[in-house]
Amino acid sequence: MAKNIQERKDPFSLEAEQAVLGGIFVDNEALEHVVKDILVSGYEEFLDNRNRIIYSAILDLEKQKRRYDFATVCSHLEQSTVAVENWGGRDYLLSLVDAYPSSANIEDYSEIVHGNYLKRKLLIACSNIAEKTKNGDEVLPFSECIDYAENQLSELVRNRRTSSFSTLEDVSNQILAKTKEKLSRLEESDVVGLKTGFTKLDNHTQGFQPEQLIILAARPGGGKSAFALNIAKNIADRNPQSHIAFFSLEMAVEMVTTRLLANAATIDSKKIKSGKMTTQEVAKLEGQISLMHNLHIHFSDESLVSVSDIKTMCRKLHQQHGLSLIVVDYLQLIDASDKSKNQRSRQEEVANISRGLKLLARELKCPVLALSQLSRSVEQRKDNKITMADLRESGAIEQDADIILFLNKQNENSDIITLNIAKNREGESDVDIQLLFEKQYSKFSNVAENEQPNNE
Repeated sequence: MAKNIQERKDPFSLEAEQAVLGGIFVDNEALEHVVKDILVSGYEEFLDNRNRIIYSAILDLEKQKRRYDFATVCSHLEQSTVAVENWGGRDYLLSLVDAYPSSANIEDYSEIVHGNYLKRKLLIACSNIAEKTKNGDEVLPFSECIDYAENQLSELVRNRRTSSFSTLEDVSNQILAKTKEKLSRLEESDVVGLKTGFTKLDNHTQGFQPEQLIILAARPGGGKSAFALNIAKNIADRNPQSHIAFFSLEMAVEMVTTRLLANAATIDSKKIKSGKMTTQEVAKLEGQISLMHNLHIHFSDESLVSVSDIKTMCRKLHQQHGLSLIVVDYLQLIDASDKSKNQRSRQEEVANISRGLKLLARELKCPVLALSQLSRSVEQRKDNKITMADLRESGAIEQDADIILFLNKQNENSDIITLNIAKNREGESDVDIQLLFEKQYSKFSNVAENEQPNNE
């Protein structure tokens, strides 16, 4: 059957149609929250007759408020009047479950199915318009041809999936609900978001909050990876049920974990790498490793990943455990090889990456902390203070970010690093916070109000 469909050269993807059905079988909620919002014309959006019948059966079961998995769909179809050869039978249903055991990309596949459906409708509309315009020997007025064409195309536009407006009442009620939720959190904690473990940063930002894109930048060797790792560990320590995705595009996971262990055990990372430790230090390290088994930090050190890859992995993790934070180290290393031919510059590539990370934060309702490089111009100025203009390919990053943080070490002989909140969409900006950085342990600490930093 698929071969006959392809011979007609209708816009069609058998893989996408099968992936949507397979994804629904393993994740029933995907139908209500993803698929039905995209496939607005129902079973008609499927071209393969088997898939069309199976999707129609799924919708029937949903109306009956019954679960729709392999067993129930198979039973429903076997008890129907539809011939087995028309829907493929048990073997075809099993092939859908086996080939697509996850719903991670079901939104993307649904968009493909919907796009192909609209293209087929457009081809039919164009064919009808052409026939009406020619209409044999009958000469039709141009105005009648135009009216017919407009009616055909307007019908197609009505079938297109579009975003709906939000009423003032709905948005106001959402704001009220969020405000009450934040008030409830404040009764238990002094900030509404995730505590980073750095008191003044939390006070000024109210913690890292859902849907935020936070950018962290520093000079090479300025401690941005260590600081991001500190934040991830602090959040994991304070929230035992939290799960954090940490994408290390520059360092291998073993190197990142070594830093994390050095931080937790307060042992010089060079000693851990070389093995030159005392018996007491080994025991201390073993103790910290045992404690850290309870921290849910998920590392990926693939060096060639795109925003699409990051989205897929995070969606899967989110479905399995939920996600509290996503860390990307660092933004400019994300692969942009899947860019369209129309992109002409690195700025456009970074703009797409930045926008993709912001959309991911909004989709999964969790903050994304993305590290960023600085342009070389900062090294050429006498003034060492980092500004937003120093972000490499800064335009889109500056626009998409909710919070922008800079780590700035004014004096090479000092362990004090200044954390500057350069942008804070929901709070005070251009705030400097002093932190203690013990590089050998990859450890950042708060500096007490009455403690005088050693800037010698």
